[in-house]
Amino acid sequence: MRNEDNASIKGIGINVDAVYVDGDLRRLIKLLDEYAEMEVEYLEISLHATGAMLGGKLLSERVDEVSRILKRYHFYYSVHAPNPINLMDADEPELHKEALLESMRFSAAIGSKILVYHSGRYIPEEHFHIPWQRIKMVTPETKRQRSMNLREEEALLSLAEDGERLDVTLCLENARPYLDSGFYCYAENPFRLARRVRTLNHPRIGITLDVGHAYLSAKRYGFDFLEAVRSVAPLVKHVHLHDNFGRVCSSLEKKQVELFALGRGDMRLPIGRGEIPVEEVFSALCDYSGLLINEIRHRYLAWAGDALDLCKRLLNVTKEGALPS
Repeated sequence: MRNEDNASIKGIGINVDAVYVDGDLRRLIKLLDEYAEMEVEYLEISLHATGAMLGGKLLSERVDEVSRILKRYHFYYSVHAPNPINLMDADEPELHKEALLESMRFSAAIGSKILVYHSGRYIPEEHFHIPWQRIKMVTPETKRQRSMNLREEEALLSLAEDGERLDVTLCLENARPYLDSGFYCYAENPFRLARRVRTLNHPRIGITLDVGHAYLSAKRYGFDFLEAVRSVAPLVKHVHLHDNFGRVCSSLEKKQVELFALGRGDMRLPIGRGEIPVEEVFSALCDYSGLLINEIRHRYLAWAGDALDLCKRLLNVTKEGALPS
């Protein structure tokens, strides 16, 4: 839905859940139909949901097919790049860089001006439990990590120039923490992510503020959640909204049916279902001028309408923070 009461917010939207779609375009169409009935206007499409990338390259026929499907609807789109892309990768750096460039091309093909990228990881999640990789989980500022930071920075600045040509902005997302991760990604800490974006200082590079991830990190590392939101706000060009209870889980805990009962991990609940102080978050983002994407799991789709309505109400919160009656 578009917001008529706050001119700075372009719109409120929802994600197309990649795990649900899983490359099945019949499921994609079913979900798009449901969102059309809900009168949603803005959707975030995960490239990896569509099956349009294989081996780091776009499948042109599949891209054309997806584009034809998306054009049947009156949605506006943002795009999420495949999660495993990591510009810090030392083994196949060109594969990861090319995959992100291909993701930018996909964005341009479907008319999206925003591409979400999971910020570079010193240790990717898939390596957490490989013994010889775990010894690399060391504190920041090591020689190795400085080299990885430089690799990512150089790649991002190069890709940002492609972004100028394609009219696509790269938005680096703050990372969720894990109990068994050590320090795997600088973007677990939103303050560090903000420093990275300020260092890059490019108009085609900004932050995707993932509210749920930031709340989990605040609980894990003991920083002030709302202070972090206010600190990064000037650099934020895209927002993911979802809720949780701040209870960090390990990387091996993946079954939502089990995590749900005690409210653990990156639940991606609709806002208002967990404990994140969403009213204060909206207040801290009062000058934000992008999209608010409700990034929720498909299993909570029945609650999606409530979350979208709550977003609209919260955009009308007074400066004093009181909800309208």
